[in-house]
Amino acid sequence: MPELRAEGLTLPDAFSRIALSLFAAAIDPASIGESELREVRAHGPALETLLRRWLEECLYVHEVEGFACRSIEFAVFERTPGAGGEPLRIHAFLRGEPVDPARHAARAAIRGIAAEGLSVEAVDGGFKVTARVEV
Repeated sequence: MPELRAEGLTLPDAFSRIALSLFAAAIDPASIGESELREVRAHGPALETLLRRWLEECLYVHEVEGFACRSIEFAVFERTPGAGGEPLRIHAFLRGEPVDPARHAARAAIRGIAAEGLSVEAVDGGFKVTARVEV
């Protein structure tokens, strides 16, 4: 199973980078414009669960909605549970465009995000995230 890895100065930066690497595994990002916007939301009780659900939602937008993403902006990135026990959550905007087979050469078909092999860890100078994809 191929593995995606990303590092970032902040946790949102690392989550953004791993999602962009997921999209880049499917389509060359240099061929993607930023003419449209999609909203993605994910939640989970722990960071690893949040990472998996985040990547699954991004994959859904790509595979089912036929959207190619070039950049990501977070409106909400809650990495600690709320006072009432609310889960960790993400609300993001994906910028890109609909997949056009004439302009976007497919690199790989990604079927899903594996439940095992997920990690979110603090490292010197930031965070490192890892996920395995099913192709």
